[in-house]
Amino acid sequence: MSDERRSSRAARRFNDAETRFQGVYSRSVLNTLFQAYQPAMARTLFLLFVGIVGRIALLANTNVMGYWVDTFCRAPSPCKAPPSLFSGFATADFLWLLGALTALGFVLVMWFRVGISRLSADSVSRVYDETTLRTSRLPMGFFDRNPAGRVMTRFSSDYNNVFRVFGGPLAEFVMLVFDLLAMTILIAVASPWFVPFWFLLAGLNYGVYRWNLPVLRAERREMALRRSPGIAHFAESAQGMGTIRAFGRQANFTDRFALLNDSYLEQRFRALGIFVRFSLELYAVTAVAFLATGLAGAALVREGWVSLGGLGVAFAYLGLSTTILQAFFEWLGQFEEAMTGVERMNEYLRLPIEPGARLPATARFRTGHPIEDAGAIARSARVGDGAGQGASIEIRDLWMRYREDLPQVLQGIDLQVNPGERLAVVGRTGSGKTSLVQALFRLYPIERGLVRVAGMEADVGQAAPEGRALSLEKYRGLLAYITQEPAMFLGSLRENLRPWALRGGATDRELIQALRRVQFLRPTATDAEYAHWLEYAVEERGRNLSAGEKQLVCMARCLLQDAPVVVLDEATSAVDPRSEEILTRATEEFFIGKTQIVIAHRLSTVRSCDRVLWLEDGKIRRLGPPPEVLPEFGSVELVEVPFRKP
Repeated sequence: MSDERRSSRAARRFNDAETRFQGVYSRSVLNTLFQAYQPAMARTLFLLFVGIVGRIALLANTNVMGYWVDTFCRAPSPCKAPPSLFSGFATADFLWLLGALTALGFVLVMWFRVGISRLSADSVSRVYDETTLRTSRLPMGFFDRNPAGRVMTRFSSDYNNVFRVFGGPLAEFVMLVFDLLAMTILIAVASPWFVPFWFLLAGLNYGVYRWNLPVLRAERREMALRRSPGIAHFAESAQGMGTIRAFGRQANFTDRFALLNDSYLEQRFRALGIFVRFSLELYAVTAVAFLATGLAGAALVREGWVSLGGLGVAFAYLGLSTTILQAFFEWLGQFEEAMTGVERMNEYLRLPIEPGARLPATARFRTGHPIEDAGAIARSARVGDGAGQGASIEIRDLWMRYREDLPQVLQGIDLQVNPGERLAVVGRTGSGKTSLVQALFRLYPIERGLVRVAGMEADVGQAAPEGRALSLEKYRGLLAYITQEPAMFLGSLRENLRPWALRGGATDRELIQALRRVQFLRPTATDAEYAHWLEYAVEERGRNLSAGEKQLVCMARCLLQDAPVVVLDEATSAVDPRSEEILTRATEEFFIGKTQIVIAHRLSTVRSCDRVLWLEDGKIRRLGPPPEVLPEFGSVELVEVPFRKP
């Protein structure tokens, strides 16, 4: 099979996995918009009132000019006397009134446009912030199933579509609505005879819109779906660009991106053609309605039922309405596209979050998710405090799989780790070492069994003995983690050392002491030099730090956390000998008294541990002191995977 066909099939699978919406917008989407605007609902209603009054004031100039024209009519012309309100008005009076209405309308309309634009920008930003908040608490399985590009689309393209309309142009769309309402009122005031023709014109345009609505929605949503694969491919390729260049695979990257981008452009051109056809249909029905109105208007004037001023006003409005109606339905199309973005973000907003996780009490949207209770958090925080240097770990009959359609990665694990004990975990790739750590942190749901740290279980909605449940956040606070790929955050080194800074944390003096203990700088470095490094701007994923420096930062972070249990997941696999020596010494000196789980392929790093846990195919094969387990482990590995010369 050719690369193009494989890429095409991959793109189709990507799109098929995306959420596709049908029919009208769900009540939850409308509820999300209501909650977004709710904090400023009174101000929103006031601004809407200001806007419609402003538009009526501006459009009423046409009526005033019609009455002014009627004052010049003389019999036997088809004239009508202006309303009594304008009796005795001279030319100067009409000019002053027209100027006053124009000034008032301009001020009110500008007030509305600026106010509603700012208010809408704030409101849709709330949707974005809340979606980000919820996505950060989604289960790990969500990120396993969804490529990064697909998630990025929600926070880039979809949000841009929303903000492009709601962040400013929404005021223009609402003004068109005001124009339609105001013209309905003012046409009726000028000459009720033309109201049916106005409704005919509006009805024909609405009919064309409704006729095209299903295909317009489908094409816009398909365009949004086809944008995702290209973004996903580009994002994932950018992360591995070094490997792509090293193996000379640039052509694969560009060819597949071109294929995905061509698919998106093909859909975009198709959608553009449908939008053009939609606009032409609007022009056609408007021309028919306008012709009918002109013929009827001539007959009405001839019969004396409509004055010349009234006819001029009606035709002015109907002529203006041709442009307004077309603009309205074209804007309605963009509004539909923005609503599609709201719809797709609303899906993430309402997905179930990680079991046991809770939204902060400051969450602005009520979507049925559990919310933190400050009192419960305070009570939970007192449980398990003062656990001492180390904490026990108890695992009973643990079974776990990453998804229902995947095999079990842990099978019947029974393990008891004493406080202060150093346990090494060994095994071939895929034996379950990292899965055991993920179960310990409760990153994935446990199929069966229990996990306790310091005698406490994570509160993930499952039954636990009274007094033995900790909030998920507090439970994970009992565990410090140093991984083979250190997690670094965009920000200063200070922020990376204490990512919990918003909830308090260590002082700069304590940060410097932690960095000095792990020898982040040379032994003779002064406190001033360390203080300067605290301001160092760490780039995305810590790319301006070496692998060893990142591990040392994580080690310092671990020291500052001072958790009773420390997990080192192959922490020395990608560092230089000096950093490896520091990390190895840390397990022996820095974390003395702490309970340590050490996962490593290098047997030299685990010989000093108290016990060794040998995992194989998700099961415990052997558990005992290093002198008993390591020789057998090494000999079996050599037998099962013999060394062959190339």
